[in-house]
Amino acid sequence: MKTNAIFSTRPTLKTKGFSTHHIDIFNLILLGKTNREINQVLGYTKRSHAVVDHSRKVMYKILALEELGRKDHHDRVVYPRNYQFWWRKLLDKHMETLLSVAIAPGFYDDRE
Repeated sequence: MKTNAIFSTRPTLKTKGFSTHHIDIFNLILLGKTNREINQVLGYTKRSHAVVDHSRKVMYKILALEELGRKDHHDRVVYPRNYQFWWRKLLDKHMETLLSVAIAPGFYDDRE
């Protein structure tokens, strides 16, 4: 029963590439939402790593756009909330570019 409930509430992405869904998750992190809160809102399990993985995709893209190395900014990637004002500035600066690269996520809809 429990797995059915999760399956029916969580959208399954058809999109495997970088999407606007990743940017939305990163925005929620910058607003101060915890990973568990984001998991609950999006229908992921409490211990899901999707939020971390999706937000890191955005951070790595921003670092690449800024021509900054991953190793030099490892702490900012691991603890984005500690550097949220720095990330917010960079995200706002590169939002147009990120949105031009990101695709709108498609979902499998088996509920019909």
